Amino acid sequence: MAYAVPQISDLLALDDTEARQLWNWLLRRQGLSAETRLGSVPEIAEMSLGLHAARLPSPYATVLARSQSSTVALSLFSASARCKVTTVRCMRKTLHALPLSLAAAAHSATVHFRERDALRAAAKAGMSARQVTLSTEAIAEFLQRNGPVHHRDIEACLTACGLSVIAVRVGLKLAWERGTVTYHNDVTGWNRECRKFSLTHLVYPKLDMAMNRDQATGHLLEAYFDRYGPASLRDATWWSGLSRTAVVTAMNESAYDIVAVKTPWADAPLYMFRDRLAEYATASSNGVGTGINFLAHEDVALKAYFESRERYLGALPSNRAFNRIGEVLPTIVLDGQVVGTWSWDARSQMVTVKLVRELGSRDFHRAIKRHAAALTCSLRAGLVTTSAN
Repeated sequence: MAYAVPQISDLLALDDTEARQLWNWLLRRQGLSAETRLGSVPEIAEMSLGLHAARLPSPYATVLARSQSSTVALSLFSASARCKVTTVRCMRKTLHALPLSLAAAAHSATVHFRERDALRAAAKAGMSARQVTLSTEAIAEFLQRNGPVHHRDIEACLTACGLSVIAVRVGLKLAWERGTVTYHNDVTGWNRECRKFSLTHLVYPKLDMAMNRDQATGHLLEAYFDRYGPASLRDATWWSGLSRTAVVTAMNESAYDIVAVKTPWADAPLYMFRDRLAEYATASSNGVGTGINFLAHEDVALKAYFESRERYLGALPSNRAFNRIGEVLPTIVLDGQVVGTWSWDARSQMVTVKLVRELGSRDFHRAIKRHAAALTCSLRAGLVTTSAN
């Protein structure tokens, strides 16, 4: 059954101070404060609903911002982390590193439009349905014998066996979108990529890549509003790439009571679970700030929103935090508000800082320098200097 609007059990209006406190409490839950840092990659990926992984540095920098020490971020490349967190294309067709249960939901809720696009590419390339099937089957058989294998080696071996280059590329793309194969970056640092593919059922035998679509959508949207509520319907549809009908249906079929929250961040109502609101209400009013955080390019805490981005932008123009194609830049955030951007200078191997708000406190500027120096050391520790394949 499809629903037009979310069914709510209560309506709450927050002033600017109350809304800021709620926003900072939400960030604290995800490890974005000195007192609430988290201790492992799977825990961080769980609490933040994944690590945005479209840019190579993003997962590493995302973990650094939320972890108790830089060794947690370095463990991102370990076998123990890779067996608990996998990278899938999902929300808005973008790579996210997710714990297995969330990866299954994110994949299954979004596979329909990603598979459609892959099949459209096959048709555009002049491939018949039979040719597509033969290509994906050949890839699966090859990986059954040889995986994990670099994508160029897959292409070289199968074209030598008679498949065309385009057939292999389209087949691999389709197999990946369908969840038949899984990807991992087989390097030990954040600045290189060696893209290898394996059969998903061999690497993750308990990963359900064929979850019922409605069930998966419900699980994914519950996770979203649990981590990021209060959020608007437009926030949720933009973040997920799903339709308003799918979002509202999932909300209304959830077992959780939903509260509408009116905030200064958007004219539209925002929504969150009553349980989380009650948890916030009973939290101590002390220590509600989150201090200084250096967030990753496309950090999940900021990319979770579209309509209600005023929660962290305030009056700041969006082009001070986003690039021309809509990606959020690596930002510096003070108590939940964007105050600047940072970047990695590959030549000097140092973090550089650009403040976008006029904050004249000497203590603040000294703190920014300390954070930038610490981030520089952590990023250097995660560098690899050898070239990937």
